[in-house]
Amino acid sequence: MRAGPGLLQKPLGDEAYLDFWRFLAATPSSESLVGSPIPGIQTLREGRGGWLQGERWMRTAPCMILAVVLADPGLVKSGLGGRGFRLELPHCSVRAACPPWAFGPGCSEECRCVQPHTRSCDKRDGSCSCKAGFRGEHCQAECEPGYFGLGCRQACTCPVGVACDPVSGECGKQCPAGFRGEDCDQECLVGTFGVNCSGSCSCGGAPCHGVTGQCRCPPGRTGEDCEADCPEGRWGLGCQEICPACQHGAHCDPETGACLCLPGFVGSRCQDVCPAGWFGPSCQTRCSCANDGHCHPATGHCSCAPGWTGFSCQRACDSGHWGPDCSHLCNCSAGHGSCDAISGLCLCEAGYVGPQCEQRCPQGHFGPGCEQRCQCQHGAACDHVSGACTCPAGWRGTFCERACPAHTYGHNCSQACACFNGASCDPVHGQCHCAPGWMGPSCLQACPAGLYGDNCRHSCLCQNGGTCDPVSGHCACPEGWAGLACEKECLPGHVGAGCPHSCGCLNRGLCDPHTGHCLCPAGWTGDKCQNPCLRGWFGEACAQRCSCPPGTACHHVTGACHCPPGFTGSGCEQGCLPGRYGPGCEQPCGCLNGGSCDAATGACHCPAGFLGADCSLTCPQGRFGPNCTHVCGCGHGAACDPVTGTCLCPPGRAGVRCERGCPQNRFGVGCEHTCSCRNGGLCHATNGSCSCGLGWTGLHCELACPPGRYGAACSLECSCHNNSTCEPTTGTCRCSPGFYGQACEHPCPPGFYGAGCQGVCQCQHGAPCDPISGRCLCPAGFHGHFCESGCEPGSFGEGCHQRCDCDGGAPCDPVTGLCLCPPGRSGATCNLDCGRGQFGPSCTLRCDCGGGADCSPVSGQCHCVDGYMGPTCREGGPLRLPENPSLAQGPVATLPASSRPTSRSSGPARH
Repeated sequence: MRAGPGLLQKPLGDEAYLDFWRFLAATPSSESLVGSPIPGIQTLREGRGGWLQGERWMRTAPCMILAVVLADPGLVKSGLGGRGFRLELPHCSVRAACPPWAFGPGCSEECRCVQPHTRSCDKRDGSCSCKAGFRGEHCQAECEPGYFGLGCRQACTCPVGVACDPVSGECGKQCPAGFRGEDCDQECLVGTFGVNCSGSCSCGGAPCHGVTGQCRCPPGRTGEDCEADCPEGRWGLGCQEICPACQHGAHCDPETGACLCLPGFVGSRCQDVCPAGWFGPSCQTRCSCANDGHCHPATGHCSCAPGWTGFSCQRACDSGHWGPDCSHLCNCSAGHGSCDAISGLCLCEAGYVGPQCEQRCPQGHFGPGCEQRCQCQHGAACDHVSGACTCPAGWRGTFCERACPAHTYGHNCSQACACFNGASCDPVHGQCHCAPGWMGPSCLQACPAGLYGDNCRHSCLCQNGGTCDPVSGHCACPEGWAGLACEKECLPGHVGAGCPHSCGCLNRGLCDPHTGHCLCPAGWTGDKCQNPCLRGWFGEACAQRCSCPPGTACHHVTGACHCPPGFTGSGCEQGCLPGRYGPGCEQPCGCLNGGSCDAATGACHCPAGFLGADCSLTCPQGRFGPNCTHVCGCGHGAACDPVTGTCLCPPGRAGVRCERGCPQNRFGVGCEHTCSCRNGGLCHATNGSCSCGLGWTGLHCELACPPGRYGAACSLECSCHNNSTCEPTTGTCRCSPGFYGQACEHPCPPGFYGAGCQGVCQCQHGAPCDPISGRCLCPAGFHGHFCESGCEPGSFGEGCHQRCDCDGGAPCDPVTGLCLCPPGRSGATCNLDCGRGQFGPSCTLRCDCGGGADCSPVSGQCHCVDGYMGPTCREGGPLRLPENPSLAQGPVATLPASSRPTSRSSGPARH
């Protein structure tokens, strides 16, 4: 198979080449490609890529190339294939090799090699073959220092510290010790030194001299490699500074010289115990001891106050214990009292007194402390605990203040009286006291006729046949009589015994004084004149007939006709005038809002826009017209005129149907008002009220937030403490000098002061400084701007303003003012000599002299007597004769002092 004449033999571009090979890999080898378009192949035209010779790129597959070239539309168009050649693809079975940087089945994978550093990519597995000077799975890294060439397998032969080229192995420039770079103009990096900075410092992280490599130790470190701390008592650069006198077992920081306090102590020299309520390292932990418990400044262990116990002193003592940590047992009588958890004193139960609550309350007293006085009456006994009264016979009540109720007597009022007819009985003995009208032991006998009252002792006074009541003596009069003694006759219009009854005639009827019958006026009838005349009749005794039109009634008294509803006149011939209705047109219409009423029934006929029984209701929302039958067409919930249907737009809306909102900066009904909000405030379209932005308030957002407020409309309250201010927009606190924290709630930590606590106090001798101004607050015994000076001799106290009061020019303690007496003197003002057996400063030392010797009050030197000698006068002593009787008969001899025997028993033993 041959190519047509004139075909170009030029390589494809890389992108077109790859697209071409992907197409071939996806096409069956037996398929004819003549006339088939190849996507992406746009370079196979004369002058723009051209023909590709198969042997160079595809090895054994030139048949594919020829077929593709003749199929390219550009070549056909130019006439290159127009000489009658029609080439078919032969049955090729060998596929083409992958292009550069592609591998795998169908050349579908792309190599991951870094191409500028890579010689080639394996077509089977994609492995990278690196160029000289590079290494790594993807040829991504240069050779390690000291190696070069292909695979970085060759070792450099350059002097120590001189780099070699990773490709050729050529040696670079050698810089003098302490410098590096192409021009040796850069100093060694920290941690390196020597020629070309090739040496590594071995200073435990500290820098070293760039030339010699000698370590430059930081403050607090020493030794050739800076691995050692400063020796005890030294600190600073080169450990040249002397540590201050740290107290309470503290040691100083070898770097800063600051005393590192043990838990429980603070201060520049750890001289202060933790303040109450704090413990631990730097006194930073708050004690958990409740109820006045004291915590150990180092461990925080709680020592509970009297009355409390537990880990945090939060558990009160039980009823049987008291005192600190509830360690003592109560000693109160069981059941009669408990002890105070703090003092241990017995708190007696109600009804008991005494040191151990062992005594009952005395008679007449009760309750807690027996302080209540009994209120029992009538000789009742009083309970010593509650004060409850035990009543005697005939009495009851809380205090036995009430007698037994009626019909009872005796103890607890438990006996029933045998008295009748309302009689009472004696609450103690049960004796009957008869009620008026009765007599006898059990009050069963009524008073005889003519007598009444208590024990029937009174005589009746009734007249005209009246009888008297045996109880009260009141007279019961016969019919026709009245009065206390039935002495008065009944008045006209009243009848009955005692004249209690009225005739009861209605409608101005008259009463017969003898019979009590009613005499009725015209138009009325009945036994009480309670009924009008029957229909069609009127007048006296209802004897006259009405003369009204048929079906029309007349008035039962006058005979006037009752017209039907809607008519009036003597003959009911006239209709009602407007505004009136009903029988005789006597009723006024009750229709409102211009409504008219029916002349007969009074029913209202409502105008457009109204409805209801009396036309008092306007059309419901969204309706209008006669009987509210029409629907409003207003939008956004706007109401319409109930008569005409015209839309009544609410504030903030406009348009025929209220379809538009107010434009910006306008508000109100018809959007006719102009907004007046300032500083970015938003105007409410309905009422024009301003919604202020952050940091502003006021009716028109014209006011900045006042101090202490922030946020939208300044509605939030600042949480800043200690006279600090807050940012009016976000509420961020701006702390005043001396404070820090999110809410400026923390005072500056000890040793710092000023704005943001950035100032460092310069006070000496452990003096604190004012957290605001930094002014040193000198402790007693010191003064000066930084409390750097102790009190001058003769002065003491705060500010050294107080004068010492010591005799003989003796100094005083600069803090307390206590006199520091010289040897041989004592007393508050050093005005006293030392007493016998005392010596030294303030006479605080005791003499150690034997043999009855005294000592110097100044030096303590012993003044020996009676032959004693030595520093403490315990050697030698007076002469002692032998106890041999033969010697006792001769003259007394005196031995020289040098030959006298010494005795250890003459003075007190030395210890």
